[in-house]
Amino acid sequence: MTQQSVLITGGNSGIGYECALELARQGWQVIIASRNKEASATAVKKIAQETSNNSIVAMELDLGSFSSIRRFVKEIEEKNLPLDALVCNAAVQMNKTLVLSPDGYELTFAVNHLGHFLLTNLLIKRLLANSSRIVIVASGVHDPKMNTAMPKPFFSDIEALAKTGGSDKNKYNGQLAYVNSKLCNLLFMYELVRQIEKTGLVNNSPLVTVNGYDPGLVPGSGLARDYPPALRFIWEWILPGVAYVLSPMFPTINPVWKSGKALARLVTDPKLKQISGKYFPSHSKWQEAPSSEASYDVELARELWQKSIDMTKLKTKESSLLH
Repeated sequence: MTQQSVLITGGNSGIGYECALELARQGWQVIIASRNKEASATAVKKIAQETSNNSIVAMELDLGSFSSIRRFVKEIEEKNLPLDALVCNAAVQMNKTLVLSPDGYELTFAVNHLGHFLLTNLLIKRLLANSSRIVIVASGVHDPKMNTAMPKPFFSDIEALAKTGGSDKNKYNGQLAYVNSKLCNLLFMYELVRQIEKTGLVNNSPLVTVNGYDPGLVPGSGLARDYPPALRFIWEWILPGVAYVLSPMFPTINPVWKSGKALARLVTDPKLKQISGKYFPSHSKWQEAPSSEASYDVELARELWQKSIDMTKLKTKESSLLH
């Protein structure tokens, strides 16, 4: 039996690491894609030791850089690595000041949305060849009906969104940029499903399934990199224990291992083989549930798709989904 292969962005820490660990236990070849080479090498070594699976590799990828993404995909192609699944997991949350990507876009939007948009399109031919699964990690903060400590997502101008993460080209709010990027994840997910459907079906089955996932509030997940030292200490060392205790009673609060294992299920569960265009949030204990009303806005999703093509300078020859 041919070994199945999965690419996980941000698979060297947090939820991505736990997902990689679970899939390695099940015998998958795991490709960990991250810009932190040292952390990735450590993750590969730990996973291999714990699972006795030696098919764990690390590859360098900076999702905030279009040139890095293109180099990464070229390396995938040169090595002719098959892909049975792509987990778009990596994310950043900037809180202090506006940071621009090497290509001139607000970094949260660049990494969380544009990077995964470009990566997926560049890999789509390879994914289509294997009837693969794509899982896009979003967040419950994208839904204004959810009770979170974050601002409600809102943007009306994608050009402004790309510049500051919000609707004002002259005003930056790191938390708003993050929640908006998570809404973009789901707008992208639903539009990606529609674009794939245009390529046709095989035996009435999707060529590639695409689903969204919300891990819930996961202390220790790595999103606190930009927090002040005291808050980062609490997030990384105090709250994970609290999450472990509260998780059985509050499904929106989870330890890292629990969310990572649930993410791996979306890759492996045979019941989900033909399920596409669905959202699996923590508040429903990772059963299919509706996402926010805004996430179903077809016109906004199409605009975001086209603007993303323009921003990433994606060419027709680079993606099977462009015509």
